[in-house]
Amino acid sequence: MATNGILIMSSDGTQIFASAVGNPRNPPIVFVHGYTLSAAVFDDLFKEQQLNSRYYLLSYDLRGHGRSGKPNTTEAYASNLFADDFAAVIKYFKVKSPLYVGWSYGGTVTADIFANLPPQTISGIFAVAAIPTAKSALTGTTPFTLSIVPSFGVSDDVAVDVNTRTTYIDACFNNASNMPIQTRWSMLGSSVSQLPPISVILLQRAQDPTMLYEAGAQGFPYLSISGTSDKVVLNNNVTQSELQPHFTNLEVIKVNGGSHALFIDNTDEFIQALIQFANKVLKRN
Repeated sequence: MATNGILIMSSDGTQIFASAVGNPRNPPIVFVHGYTLSAAVFDDLFKEQQLNSRYYLLSYDLRGHGRSGKPNTTEAYASNLFADDFAAVIKYFKVKSPLYVGWSYGGTVTADIFANLPPQTISGIFAVAAIPTAKSALTGTTPFTLSIVPSFGVSDDVAVDVNTRTTYIDACFNNASNMPIQTRWSMLGSSVSQLPPISVILLQRAQDPTMLYEAGAQGFPYLSISGTSDKVVLNNNVTQSELQPHFTNLEVIKVNGGSHALFIDNTDEFIQALIQFANKVLKRN
């Protein structure tokens, strides 16, 4: 079964776009996309029978992104509201303790979940070239990423804005010219629909990862998968400085030659790693 997508009202009235694929009786997995993009990045992945026949696959657009509401105040991007959005999505689809799959910026929401929601809200974290907090965007990304971050905030030059977002999206792949044009256009469409001031707020929002790290110290399952050719995130730095000191039950997978968008460029390796981790984590529930 697949949903065409639904708008779910969060605690502050912001509409959150979400969808689901598969049998609701199967173990649930929630996928969260990266910076300035949308859950549309997972559309092709959700067509993979290895996944949709085994699991109930959910995805949603983060507030400020894609088809979700885009409030234009700093207060609208508070940590508790990101947590409330997640809670609203899993409540609507009636799932409990799903596995959390966060790609890139999507990894930051786990800190919001642990800081604001009850224990056992999620059963494990499958982090795909992910950063654990928004602050990590300044310490865990490549020189290339740091060089273009300021341009995401340019609001008086359309050419700069579009070029910045196009350059960022192309860097997600090993060779962007080999990607279907529909994929790149979809990602660009999502990105340009986000106004520059919101792009800035998202990287500056305050988070407290204390509860996330406490859960990690108590053995909460965390798998980090990344590609050795990632142009966006310094995954080794993130692992060494932000994961290994806090997570006692940490698995690390490096995909040789893998890009930032592993689930697109390296689909087979991604799916096999996800299935192995999901079967182990979701079996505990």
